[in-house]
Amino acid sequence: MNTDNSNLIIHDVIKQIDTNTQLSGAKSIRATNDIDAIKTWLTEFIASPNTFTSYRQVSERFILWLMKNQLMLATVAREDIQEYQDFLFNPTPYEFWCGAAVARSNPKWKPFVKGLANSSIKLNLQILTTMYEYLVQSGYLSTNPFRLIKRKSARLVTQNKGIERYLSHTEWDYIQEYISKMPQKTFEDKRKYHRTKWIFNLLYLSGCRRSEIINAKMSDFIHKHGQWWLKVIGKGNKYGEIPVTNTLLISLIEYRKSLDLLDYPDASENNIALVNNIQLKNGAVTGITDSMLYKIIKDTCKSIAQDVQIKDPNAAFTINKASTHWLRHTSATHQVDAGIDIRIVKENLRHSMLETTMKYQHTESDKRHQETIDKFGK
Repeated sequence: MNTDNSNLIIHDVIKQIDTNTQLSGAKSIRATNDIDAIKTWLTEFIASPNTFTSYRQVSERFILWLMKNQLMLATVAREDIQEYQDFLFNPTPYEFWCGAAVARSNPKWKPFVKGLANSSIKLNLQILTTMYEYLVQSGYLSTNPFRLIKRKSARLVTQNKGIERYLSHTEWDYIQEYISKMPQKTFEDKRKYHRTKWIFNLLYLSGCRRSEIINAKMSDFIHKHGQWWLKVIGKGNKYGEIPVTNTLLISLIEYRKSLDLLDYPDASENNIALVNNIQLKNGAVTGITDSMLYKIIKDTCKSIAQDVQIKDPNAAFTINKASTHWLRHTSATHQVDAGIDIRIVKENLRHSMLETTMKYQHTESDKRHQETIDKFGK
């Protein structure tokens, strides 16, 4: 193939992919061709420049290789992936694929400087697995052939093994039942009851991380277009807004009443923590610490485990291990169980990658276990 003509083909493709500003507002898959589909996937990483650059490089190399081999994303088979893996180790013909490290805008730019090391090849395949998984979930593709790749002892690519640190619906019911029966005889008992109930409901219904709860204020509840939202600053200082369900709003109002606050929060309450100490300090409520929030969850779950030990030892074993992050996992799992679109759950949990959210799909394994018990060995 003529080298000058090859350069034109390469640069024509990268111009189509290199659109990190044009598509920053893309919200759904409307792609009708492979390049548009890849561009839509890349927009998920606009807020993380380093990730965007890395993923763009991987995807553009792959689409160029597909075009040169007259393949499309949907026609890639396991055998093609093996050929691509070999190609990454030794890109040939060399003059078409490899060249000196120059700026992407330079006419002499090439996709590779040289073949990749095994660790880099593995990373490329992992990223392409993620890309395919996203496009399968979006409905653009029907299968992900990268999931067939194996290595000696385990999958080369990330498997959807699922998140195990979560509570079943029954275990969550045990927690709610226990809290509802907590003593409320004294002033301190009542404050402890309301705070415990609020903490568990807040973590479960919002899916917040512990740090997000500790750093948030009552003023972070905002009302717009007739809807309540909770503003949070998550990992990497990433801003997010979480839908406040009716159940969470009712729980918030109940907790605020226990603190002698008005039913609904407002913007002036930027000095009132989301979760407060039982004892008043100088006549005012003060927020609890990160370690205290963790301790409340662990101590309560330990007491609940003891309470249900005789009735349901399996549930007791699980609940006894639960911590604050378990409630986040539980929230995600139960949202998926409820039939909420996986992409919406991703936004609610503020995940950077759809593959992370997909780990909360437990239905298949749960159904397999239940049917075995029901029909084979009760």
